[in-house]
Amino acid sequence: MLPDEPDEITPAPVIESEAAKLEPFALKSPAEPFWNYSDLGLITGLLVASVVLILFGVGALALIKPALRNDPTPLLLPTQFLLYGFIYLCFRLVFGLRYGKPVFRSLGWRPSELKLWIVALAGPLLAIAVSGLATLLHTPKVDSPLDKLTETPWSFAIFGVMAVTIAPLFEEMIFRGFLQPLLSRTFGVVAGILVTAALFGALHAPEYSWAWQYAVAVALAGVVFGWLRARTNSIIPSTVMHGCYNALFVVALAVQKHG
Repeated sequence: MLPDEPDEITPAPVIESEAAKLEPFALKSPAEPFWNYSDLGLITGLLVASVVLILFGVGALALIKPALRNDPTPLLLPTQFLLYGFIYLCFRLVFGLRYGKPVFRSLGWRPSELKLWIVALAGPLLAIAVSGLATLLHTPKVDSPLDKLTETPWSFAIFGVMAVTIAPLFEEMIFRGFLQPLLSRTFGVVAGILVTAALFGALHAPEYSWAWQYAVAVALAGVVFGWLRARTNSIIPSTVMHGCYNALFVVALAVQKHG
């Protein structure tokens, strides 16, 4: 488990009916989130300000080192790490200052009864299923920023570690930890899963030149992650599955580029 702030909250127990205990696909009633849509707007504003600040920093570096104007690739990974740091800081400011609550535990980083080795094995299987769907949708081959980002073994290694660990963690924190419980409270569990998954797919669309097939495939994976989050009332299983899902694509990319 990840270290976090002092134990300031205890997750509310989730009461299941006997039918829900017997039904492996039954969804639990989500733990009531203490945040609201004003917090969503506040965190969004802080994230936008963080991105602007990062862009100013990148621009300043480009002025100092003119070579970065033509090839900003060396800045992509450090910028990504910096963005993740700002994401945590935004949650820390809102949750800590407004509510006196920790970040990870509030967003669902709590133990679940589901065996993690099961979701770890399911992650690559989900990746294969999503790839099959992408093939059926005649997904076009598009240029991706990852092509330049993974040209050297060193940059590929850093990218691979990030794609399997940090990226899934923060994406699950934002989507399944923060957004899904809020939307589920408003629209119901199923709608919360579907809307969150659609936003998840849309976020990844720019990486693939806005090809809708990629967005649909990623959204489908988001539905599975969202179902797992709703089923277990935790983002640990969905984070593990997400990381193992990404791992298969990292391995496939490694074989393609450096095999």
